[in-house]
Amino acid sequence: MNTNQWESSYQQAIEAIHVPSHLDEKVMDGLRNIKPAQKNRRPQGKASLLSKVGSGLGVLAVAIVLLHPAQYIGAEPGQVTPGQAERVKPAEGQLAQKAAAAATVQPVLDEWYHIREEVQAGNFMSLCAQWRRQQGGDNNTLLPKDLATKAKQHCRLLP
Repeated sequence: MNTNQWESSYQQAIEAIHVPSHLDEKVMDGLRNIKPAQKNRRPQGKASLLSKVGSGLGVLAVAIVLLHPAQYIGAEPGQVTPGQAERVKPAEGQLAQKAAAAATVQPVLDEWYHIREEVQAGNFMSLCAQWRRQQGGDNNTLLPKDLATKAKQHCRLLP
């Protein structure tokens, strides 16, 4: 059998089948009464509780940030409130004494301090002179590593 014969036999079989109309109506009524299952739209259990708690805390944090009076008066972190002023005065005195003591302490200067200052200012003359002496073997003191690196970048050995 070829495809035309199959199609023609199929068409004949379809024409031979007749379904009574009352049966069609009965099936269609049954199909109309079928409704999709309703799913709960809200999650239940611990996840729901955690979600509610998280949302509540978020709302609370936003409300505190928006309603806190410090943001409207220009307060900054560490600012003294009127009730704290009496307790802070002795602490301010102590801080002033410590600052004065720190100002009197001189920084410890190493022997390369002046050369480092000149290098930071962009003057490499004394660094290059020291480095040339070291390379020539005239000087026994070696440059520190940071100064030697700068010298290699900025200085040339003269013949």
